[in-house]
Amino acid sequence: MITKKPPPLRHAPRMLWPWLTLPASLTAALQRAYEKPHGMVQALLLGSGRANPTPTERYLLRLHRGEQIFWREVLLHCGDVMRPALWARTTIPLRGLRRGLLPLTRHGTRPIGNTLFRHRRLRRSPIQAESQPRFGRRRCWQRRSVLRRGDTGVLVEEHFLPGLPRWAGRGRR
Repeated sequence: MITKKPPPLRHAPRMLWPWLTLPASLTAALQRAYEKPHGMVQALLLGSGRANPTPTERYLLRLHRGEQIFWREVLLHCGDVMRPALWARTTIPLRGLRRGLLPLTRHGTRPIGNTLFRHRRLRRSPIQAESQPRFGRRRCWQRRSVLRRGDTGVLVEEHFLPGLPRWAGRGRR
């Protein structure tokens, strides 16, 4: 269960505010920031599979005890894997895979964001932004939200890395 309140967004560096609050796909905004044509943002697949959810995932996805998840972790970059912009984790309850979300497990090195935001039946929860120690001692700003379809949700967590380009305006919704 989440008990600690995250620091207010006003403590985030100003250059991160548009990234942290963007209600649309970060993938589309990254493509615009990199000034590359559609499809240039790539995902380096770090891992995926079935697992038991963390307590936070169980809470946010409203899972019952014993329910399992499908997870996928990627680094988003634009051709230079040594300078990734985002680390992202997508978590889907296994029951959601039987309810039309199975294609999300087959993205390989393609970013999943654009697919999620084309899914008209998914409704996004408010975005939670916070700063946490990640990747060593460095504090990292992150955001997360749940995209829901009925009683099934997809948890999307995005951690902003030093390779994040300068904001260039909104991406596609």
